[in-house]
Amino acid sequence: MLYLGKRWLGLPKFMQTLNDHSYKELERLAKQRGITVQELIRAVIIPEWVNEQRESDKGR
Repeated sequence: MLYLGKRWLGLPKFMQTLNDHSYKELERLAKQRGITVQELIRAVIIPEWVNEQRESDKGR
């Protein structure tokens, strides 16, 4: 949480539902790296996706 002035601001959050196959694949990839699925999504998948989107936007 972040304190701003006289109040606390929560960080943005989102919830995602995955089918079993997708979750098992993420679990396998996370295990290979020695991290949790949540860490994989937060530290690897989202940053890679954002970078790919930026690159594809440059081509427009």
